Amino acid sequence: MNAITRFVREETGQSTVEYMLLISVIVIAIVAAAYIFIPTFQQGVQALADDVKSILDTGKIGSTGTNR
Repeated sequence: MNAITRFVREETGQSTVEYMLLISVIVIAIVAAAYIFIPTFQQGVQALADDVKSILDTGKIGSTGTNR
């Protein structure tokens, strides 16, 4: 009975496997989040680029500024 208890409590070697499983779950979560949010991020960057281009072309931010 003592050997069985010691075997169950023995944790050497398991920590590496547990860390690898944890890292793989984190990587899968990051890839899934990137897959979901990349189109939204790209649209936001494109909108920002359009705003900057408009500001540089007209010299106005919204209705504030001078005509070029």
